[in-house]
Amino acid sequence: MKNQQKKRPRWVYVTVSIVGALLLLFLLVWHFYDAKLGLIQYNSGSHSMDVNADISGEDSGDSLPDMGQAPADAEQKSQLPEGDPFYDKDVVNILLLGTDERTPQFNDNARADSIMILSLNTKTHTIKLVSIERGIGVPVPGRNNDLITHTFRYGGAALTLQTVRECFNIDVERYVRVNFSVFQKAIDTIGGVDITLTQAEADYLMQLKNQTTQNPLQSVIAGLNHLDGKTALAYSRIRKIDSDWSRIQRQRNMIQAAINEVKGENLFTLNKLADTVLPMIETNLTKEEITSLLFEVPGFISAGANMEQMTIPTYETCWNSVGVDGRKMIGVDFAANAQILKDFFY
Repeated sequence: MKNQQKKRPRWVYVTVSIVGALLLLFLLVWHFYDAKLGLIQYNSGSHSMDVNADISGEDSGDSLPDMGQAPADAEQKSQLPEGDPFYDKDVVNILLLGTDERTPQFNDNARADSIMILSLNTKTHTIKLVSIERGIGVPVPGRNNDLITHTFRYGGAALTLQTVRECFNIDVERYVRVNFSVFQKAIDTIGGVDITLTQAEADYLMQLKNQTTQNPLQSVIAGLNHLDGKTALAYSRIRKIDSDWSRIQRQRNMIQAAINEVKGENLFTLNKLADTVLPMIETNLTKEEITSLLFEVPGFISAGANMEQMTIPTYETCWNSVGVDGRKMIGVDFAANAQILKDFFY
C-alpha cells in the first residue's frame, strides 16, 4: 500500500502568501522612500577657509536697531562661554541656514541670510525655534570680529556651525540649508500660506507690487491673507519698515504657517512637495538620522506641532558695536545668552 503524501493545511499557504505580499510591499515602500532621500544633497558643509573673501556691497548693518552704548565691562562679557556644550540625548538641535542665492543651485559665495536653531525634543515632542540675529559680531579665525552672517561666506556651513556652537555653548552638529528659490517653490507647492499682515506690512507689499510690471506680487490687505510663494518670500524679507529683528520674527511666522498648512495635506501633495523641495536641500544629516527623526513626526503632530519661539541675543544682553570696515554690529554677552538658550531648550 502506497504512502499518501500528507497535505499541508490551507492556512499555511494563506500565511505564506500574506507574508510574501507584505514583504513585497515593504520592499516597494522602502525603495520609494530611499529614492526620495536620494534627492537630497548631502554635504559635510566644510570648504576651504577664505577670510579674505570679498564682502563689499554686503549689508552694512544699518538696518540693526539702536541697542544702546556698550557697558563698561563689554570686553569681559564678549568672551566666549567656557565648558562643554550642554547635551541631552532626547534633544536634537539642527542649524537652519537660509542662503541668499536666487537660483536652485547652491554656491560657496553665498551668505547665511537667515540663521536659526531648530530644537526637537523627542521625549516631550516639543518644537522650539530660535532666530540668531545675523548682525551680531562674532570672532572669525584669522580675522577680527565680523557679522555672523558672513561666516558662511568665509568658511561655509561648517564655520557657521562652529561659530554658533562656540559662541552659545550649544550642542549643534547638524545643519539644513535652503535658499530663496526653494522657499518660494515650496510655498507654491502646498498652495500658499495664511499670514496676518499689519497695515504697514500690507502697504509695503503693495508698494513692491506697484513697482513691478512683470510677474508682480499679489494684492494684499491688512489682516488675514493667503500668500503665494513670491509674496510670502517678499513678506519674509521685509525690514525697511522696522528692523532686521522684526524680519526674523516674520521668518518664524512663515515657518509656522507652512507647518500648519502641511499638516492637513494629502499624500499626493506631500509627494509633490518632496519632489520639489528635496533636491534643493543641502544637509550633513545622514539618511539614518533623517529616518529616525521621521519616526518621531506622528508624536510631534499629535502634540500640535506648534513652536515656541525666541530671538538671540535678548535686548538686555547686547549693545551697539562696530566691526571691520566700520560696519555696525551687535555686541553680545555670550555667556548670558548661552544660559538663556540652555534654559529654553532643556
